[in-house]
Amino acid sequence: MISRRILVPVNFSAQSDAALKYAIKMASAVNGIITCLYVNEEPDFITGQFLTKEISDRIRRLAQDTLSAKANEILNDHHSIPYEIIVTKGNVHKKVREKAKDLNASFIIMAKSDSADLEDLELGSNTLSVIAKAQIPVLTVNSTNHLENNKILLPLDLSKLVEIKLLKAIELAKMFGIEVSVFTVLRSDCIDLKPKYQKRLIDIHQLFNNEDVTCSTELRVSEDSFSIEILRQARKMDAGMIMMMTQQETRITDFFLGSTVHQIINNSEFPVLSIIPNIGTNETSNSSAWGDLLNPITLFQMH
Repeated sequence: MISRRILVPVNFSAQSDAALKYAIKMASAVNGIITCLYVNEEPDFITGQFLTKEISDRIRRLAQDTLSAKANEILNDHHSIPYEIIVTKGNVHKKVREKAKDLNASFIIMAKSDSADLEDLELGSNTLSVIAKAQIPVLTVNSTNHLENNKILLPLDLSKLVEIKLLKAIELAKMFGIEVSVFTVLRSDCIDLKPKYQKRLIDIHQLFNNEDVTCSTELRVSEDSFSIEILRQARKMDAGMIMMMTQQETRITDFFLGSTVHQIINNSEFPVLSIIPNIGTNETSNSSAWGDLLNPITLFQMH
């Protein structure tokens, strides 16, 4: 099996410890290599005037030793999983993206918060920037509470084309040997669309069955927001992760987090896997699978 590299930015918080533990699970499933990365934020102009080379070298050695100790503490019990540590300096989110590209990483797993404060679960600015701009899937975590749960919650807006999201969910489910729960919400003022939505869910279920992926589907009629219902469903099924797509702007490298995605990541106690549309997981999908799934690509358009 081809080894995949999993990049884990570490900030020595409990959340980044959890990210390392998720990396172990992922690496075990895909014969992966874990890269632990610590980025020492460069000082501002004034602070930099007082920072001698000797002090800078001392800071780097301390970071190297601390990162090595942390990696040994968490990863040494898993001798079959290779890992490496990297210490660098610069802008954190830029360095994370640069290293992901340099290493040809398949996934980034990182703490949801930038803070070491256990009570701070807000989406950090560095994490937000990595999610919005990284070219590979990013898994954000805040604890190991759902580490052993093996279900992907796949929320779908069935008023839109969803074939790319379906294909990526099938790819990930096969990669990690887990099942998928497809979930959609219909507002009561659109209740006349319910038969069409139900038909589409039957077709989607058949697609997963054709690919030998275990799948369940659920349609809920609700007046609450999509983000509230997604988190409610994640709690109901005790999801292992929620899979969301970021939004593509006019250029292939320009992405942003829509309000629903941002609310879900910010408020979720569950890991959230953020995937950019049209960007793969460094694995070329089998062409026949593409044909079977997406022929014609308008298969799931509303009629």
